[in-house]
Amino acid sequence: MEIIETLNNRINKLLKEYKKLEFENQSLNKELLNIKNHNDELTRNNEDMFLRIDTTLTAAKAKTSE
Repeated sequence: MEIIETLNNRINKLLKEYKKLEFENQSLNKELLNIKNHNDELTRNNEDMFLRIDTTLTAAKAKTSE
């Protein structure tokens, strides 16, 4: 009987640890998603900035050519 109780205690500890790790995994996945979204936003901002720079340079070349 003592062996069964010991095994049950170990199983309960493992289940608690699993739940903690599962929660931590969910939290890390949410954080990763937030980082990816932020990265996507920064990428879009960079692309917009490059487009503005290109437009400005094109306009400057056009004025110089006149």
